[in-house]
Amino acid sequence: MLRWITSEKMKSKIYLSVFFFSLLFGFSAQAQLGKMLKNKVKNASKTVVREKAATTASTASAGTSSHQSKMPGSVPGSPYTEEANTVTTSLAFLEVIGTSSGYTSHIVNGVNYREGEMEQGKAIVFHPDYDLEYSWLVFISPKVLDGFAVENARVYEMTSGSYIIKHPADPNQQLELGTSGLILSRLLKVEEDVFVLYAGASVGGHAFNVPSYIELGDLTITNIIAPPAKLKSYSKEEAKKLAVDIETKLKANYDAAAKADLASVKIPAAGKLNSDSALKNFAKTEIKKVVEKDGGQLLHVNIESNDWHIVHHKITGRPLYRWIRGAFTEKLRNGKCKLQGYLLKQQYDGSSYGNTNFGGVIHGQMPYGQYIDCNNTQP
Repeated sequence: MLRWITSEKMKSKIYLSVFFFSLLFGFSAQAQLGKMLKNKVKNASKTVVREKAATTASTASAGTSSHQSKMPGSVPGSPYTEEANTVTTSLAFLEVIGTSSGYTSHIVNGVNYREGEMEQGKAIVFHPDYDLEYSWLVFISPKVLDGFAVENARVYEMTSGSYIIKHPADPNQQLELGTSGLILSRLLKVEEDVFVLYAGASVGGHAFNVPSYIELGDLTITNIIAPPAKLKSYSKEEAKKLAVDIETKLKANYDAAAKADLASVKIPAAGKLNSDSALKNFAKTEIKKVVEKDGGQLLHVNIESNDWHIVHHKITGRPLYRWIRGAFTEKLRNGKCKLQGYLLKQQYDGSSYGNTNFGGVIHGQMPYGQYIDCNNTQP
């Protein structure tokens, strides 16, 4: 089950939307609200028809349409049919889905789509039935995803738009999924006009210059998009198997890149002061306290400095203290290993330097704080 995380903004925008909630879950107001939506589409479509008729004469000689898509492989928006009092769309959804804009919410019963090339890669754009000129959901498949198709099913990432579904953890609630946060939405093109929409918690964020992946235990099929006649041929269970296969490939690729990155992390070389057994034993004792407090295991300690670095008063020039730096490796309680840095300090009392003090673990300074291959935790 998805570990969905919903922001306060999302809650105020979605969960408190009684209007859309009644639409999505079939309360008695559905018919009346549906009529309102239909009238809105009808009026908008009539406007489009009038505008298009007014420009036909000027565009006919050039052989172009004012609504022609700039993307190749376009599936044009179906015209509003006044006789049928409806809008014809080429694709439908297996389960209820919606969208919101500001304080306006819509049930989306069908979509048309365009397919082609954008600067970032191959693209698929869905246009909702309530506004066929609106680019509702945009999915991009960059070149880095070229090698991850399974059974000719290409994977795309949502780069624009948002959609609303029943909350996987609580069907009485709603959840809006967009392009920000930890939840990643992806699209599989399994046939020329059949698509699988799925989402889940992502790992990686394109770290190591490879695509991120969705945690397999968190992956959920949110919908299937296809011509109405084909929808009954597809199940969410079969779709999930395909999505899991693709995300498994993406995870293996990510893990390999992470392993290669770990292999590049090495313990810094020891300096001359590393031979000072008193300093080194003091460092080991203090670091061990810190590591074991967090449930870890200390693996190795060294001192990197060749000599003490003295810090002087900015005005008088009087010595204040001196410090040295070292590195250590630890095994965390989750089994991973990490490279860390530390400082040792000695205060100046006016005539000499006093006892050694532990200056703490170094934070926010490379190469410290990185994971390291556990096979490389010793020099």
